[in-house]
Amino acid sequence: MQRETAATAAPEPVRTGRPSRAFAWLVVTLGWLVVPALCVAAFAAWKGLPGISTLPTSGVQALLPKETSAEKAELEADRLFGSALLPRIAVVQRNPDGLSLVQQRRIVGFAVRLDRGRLPGFPAGSRALPYVNVLGVAPGSRERGTTAITYLGFPSELTPNQQDELARKYARVVSVPGASAAATGFIPGSIAQSNAIDDGLVWVEVAAILVVALILGLYLRSLVAPLIALAAAGLAYLIAIHVMAYLAEVSGLHVEHEVEPIVVVLLLAAVTDYSVFFLSGMRARLRAGEDPRPAARHATAEILPIVVTAGLLVAAGLATLRLAGIGFVRALGPAMAIVVLVSLAVSILFVPAAMGLLGRATFWPGLSKDRLDPLLTRIGARVRGTMAAGTSRRLGAVPLLAVAVIALVLAATGLARLTLALTPIRGLARDAPAAAADREAARGFAPGVVAPTELVVRGHGVGFRRKALQRFGRSLYAQPGVGAVIGAALPNLPRRARTAFRTPDGGAVRYFVAFDHHPYGSAGVGDLRRLQAAVPRLLASAGLGGTTASYAGDTAMAGETIDLIGHDLLVVGLAATLVNFVLLALFLRSLVAPLLIVATSLLGIAATLGLTAYFTRFVLGEPDVTYYVPLAVGVLLLSLGTDYNLFVVGRIWQEAEGRDIGSAIRAAVPRAGRAISIAALALAASFAMLAIVPIAPFWSFAFAVCVGTLIDAFVVRTLMIPALLAAFGEASWWPGRRRVEPAFASVAPSSSADPEGTDPGRGLSL
Repeated sequence: MQRETAATAAPEPVRTGRPSRAFAWLVVTLGWLVVPALCVAAFAAWKGLPGISTLPTSGVQALLPKETSAEKAELEADRLFGSALLPRIAVVQRNPDGLSLVQQRRIVGFAVRLDRGRLPGFPAGSRALPYVNVLGVAPGSRERGTTAITYLGFPSELTPNQQDELARKYARVVSVPGASAAATGFIPGSIAQSNAIDDGLVWVEVAAILVVALILGLYLRSLVAPLIALAAAGLAYLIAIHVMAYLAEVSGLHVEHEVEPIVVVLLLAAVTDYSVFFLSGMRARLRAGEDPRPAARHATAEILPIVVTAGLLVAAGLATLRLAGIGFVRALGPAMAIVVLVSLAVSILFVPAAMGLLGRATFWPGLSKDRLDPLLTRIGARVRGTMAAGTSRRLGAVPLLAVAVIALVLAATGLARLTLALTPIRGLARDAPAAAADREAARGFAPGVVAPTELVVRGHGVGFRRKALQRFGRSLYAQPGVGAVIGAALPNLPRRARTAFRTPDGGAVRYFVAFDHHPYGSAGVGDLRRLQAAVPRLLASAGLGGTTASYAGDTAMAGETIDLIGHDLLVVGLAATLVNFVLLALFLRSLVAPLLIVATSLLGIAATLGLTAYFTRFVLGEPDVTYYVPLAVGVLLLSLGTDYNLFVVGRIWQEAEGRDIGSAIRAAVPRAGRAISIAALALAASFAMLAIVPIAPFWSFAFAVCVGTLIDAFVVRTLMIPALLAAFGEASWWPGRRRVEPAFASVAPSSSADPEGTDPGRGLSL
């Protein structure tokens, strides 16, 4: 009887900031105007602004850093030899039983015709350089006479898609019985990944929408409330995508359209988060007996400040990716920040307006409690209460904190196995033609043959010192990690190709070096670095002292990319950490609590990346993580983690007025926990849907964000933050006062207004 009375008592008045009350009154009262206005804005963005399809597709320059030593060496080789000859497309064909002489001649003949401009249907300026792994042509080949690889080059004015189409056309022309040809390399691999993203986008969107609708529907026991969140997401999508494309166009940001799945999932997750808090607040008030229109206004006024602060935190953290040195990553951060800001704006306008218009129908048919509702509420409240009680006293907080830290540190040991790489080919599904051709080339030649490193040796008259060049070529092949060598003065080099490896004045020669490991992987980069360290000694031993060496190619570029990402992880990580710390300090009027929040978030991120390394290596069977995943995931999780922790600490701050911090934790954490846990589950499930796209970068990204969100929600926020606040006690407020204002103003907490603990922002105001 006492419980029923509490559940129906009128909610106590809540003191909120004047701007929040004014905003809530306007949006809820003028909902009949706000909703159509947002629909018009979405339609105008759709019709008047460029779409994401107008954004460029991924290419070499977007995915790799600019003005690197490898790029300069490539340009210099192009100047010296008239062509860099660095292949980003290779056509591979292999017959394990051997290619006949007739077939070998046919393969070489087609390459000669293309190179001389005599192959119909191909543009002038196309070039081809064929190799068959017959004895001596490519020293170090794993097989003999089984495999042919033809390096292709097309005019630079052609787009990657056009070049890929020409490569596939050439593969059809050059195929022979028993040895069908397929294109591989950086360009075909990148295009294949782009196509996989396009093909999977619709399924990602559908799956994410269904999982969010299911989670919200079950949580709110409503069919209408999830539709409100999804409608807000749809409007935010139309506005955000087109605004992002427009700003990218006018500012020159190179945002690829392949980021769309990440953007869609982030947008849906952000809108779901904000919708959960608004809807939960109104639902609690309606169940407490408040009229619909005032319930919508009061819930909006109470939740608004912390939702806005959380959205700004996430956007500011993501914007720090602008400091990265690689164009793809540098553009991804601002793009995601724009999406978050638009999602925030649409959510705080549309959701309260819809709540005001629909009233009690917002939660149809589940506003009245069913038989299971009291039972589930009691079970959930008991679990949350037990955990809060355990973390609210130092005697329990310290051991729980120690266990949590040990668990996260053990997970973080995977960082020792975290190696980064480019994955334009290995990131594809195994049955993708480019991936299959890559494996065939590795069997016939060496894994690095699809993208060999170009080693250029310069010195006066070096091109005429044949015996010394032969000695140097043989010593190159003898080096650890080198799988095959093609180049100047080596025996059995096709006569027509010899001039391509020596300048007319003899001032420079070059070699193609294929490594034993994949050219884009960390092991291939290691092979190159060992060779670079050995080359000065090898030149001197071969009698080529006084010459200089430079290195071009995708492996050299991959090495510099990985080095740059390491630098970006430090710079962007520090910037994102500082931004989150400063905004938290301003909002909480404290230095200690923000430091604890950020420190635990960083530990959670370390654990997440460690688990991601284990997942990639032992589940996906890949040795490396795609180079941009740790940076993007780290910044995203730091911002989202700070976001969720802000809700919990803000609630504790509000409850701590007039009581000790242990009591505040016991009162605040159970009430804040339910809605925040649902929001975290929705976000994790949304990002998990990225795994539908069958490429390794998305699998790793989906795993990392999903696991990282769950770690933050159920380890960092539920256990560590309350335990740390309990352990530090009153020092958590330093240098602020116990009564925190004006950031938080409240009245005594009211169980009648929030009987289920569904209103995480209750009592918060600006």
